[in-house]
Amino acid sequence: MIGGKIMRRIKIVTVFLLCLFCVTLFSSCEKPGTELSELMIMQGIGIDFENDIYTVTVEILNNEQSGSPGGDGTSENKTKIYSAKGETVSEALRKLTEKSGNEPLFAHNRVVVLGEKAINRDLRDVIDFFERDYDSRVSQLICVAKNSSAEDLIRAELFKDGVKCEILENMLEEGYNNSIIPRVRIIDAVNHLKDATSGLCIPAVSVQKNGENENYFLDGCGVFGADGKFLKYIDSATAEGLAFLNDTVKKGYITAHISDKGKATFLINKGKTSFEIIEDDGVLKYNMKIKLSCDLDEIEGQENFKNDTEILNALQKGVGESICKKVENTFVSLQNTPSSDVIRFGKRLRLENLALYKTLADDWGNIFPEIKLSVTVETTIRRIGEETFNSQKEIS
Repeated sequence: MIGGKIMRRIKIVTVFLLCLFCVTLFSSCEKPGTELSELMIMQGIGIDFENDIYTVTVEILNNEQSGSPGGDGTSENKTKIYSAKGETVSEALRKLTEKSGNEPLFAHNRVVVLGEKAINRDLRDVIDFFERDYDSRVSQLICVAKNSSAEDLIRAELFKDGVKCEILENMLEEGYNNSIIPRVRIIDAVNHLKDATSGLCIPAVSVQKNGENENYFLDGCGVFGADGKFLKYIDSATAEGLAFLNDTVKKGYITAHISDKGKATFLINKGKTSFEIIEDDGVLKYNMKIKLSCDLDEIEGQENFKNDTEILNALQKGVGESICKKVENTFVSLQNTPSSDVIRFGKRLRLENLALYKTLADDWGNIFPEIKLSVTVETTIRRIGEETFNSQKEIS
């Protein structure tokens, strides 16, 4: 009886604490004493830089039925867009606050867009505000507006209704989940730029005309050096090799040629990359092993083979060579760019052999271009409802 009363009291206290936690959680999303209609709930922030002046463009939720002075929103729009200039990002944001008459709320911001000219500054200067501001989420995504200003990208006339920066965020997440581009958040950029040997690849987004409307599309990555300087763009095909080199393969598709007239498409289920680092007479060699599980999604040209064994051998060879080519193209492109160790080979060496790393770190910019890479691909191929096969392909 006594035990039952104690249990009931424990349940009551537990429910009370849960309710208190929920109230605290949701109330923390708003600033104390501020009505929802008095807040600029950020969805996206664009940063441009020209003639020593920043232009900051924001997309905010439309909390009112009528547009606020200076905004581009209407009663039918879900969001409004504002722009303001300043000598710093912080100053431009203060002017946005004055223009809208509302307090900024960064807690819901989805993405930070860096304009074409802004990336020619030191990246550390551009993202400094987001690292320091207590109200800004370090988990928000970053992308580069390729061949465009951040303002033009955020103001694009999309054929879809809704929150533009939500559409942009979903596209970036989908690209990451399909192993097409890396996921880069504010915290990732900050951590990379604190590492003296690591560069950074940030997804690039372009705007494409589609009749009277415009679309966002993924357009490779912008490559930044360890010093925060923009180095170059790599195209989408080259960027796809990053997932294998950085061990971030999730899902995606690979098409491989299996004969002069045939090809096959594979759906990746999962992947894992491991490295063995060897020093030989002052030269570093990275032995890279990729384990991949995939389904055979489609095959063409089966009539060119005599039997299933020949088809299997061709599939094994084709998928291995396709992945090795992707990795090799990405590695060579980055290795030929000074100060662009975005695949974090320096960090891998530090974790595996700290003593050796300390002797090489100061000269890493000259050592990285001389690294040798050997790639082995071990693939498990499965056609739904049929037998599972293993294959291995090596390239040096």
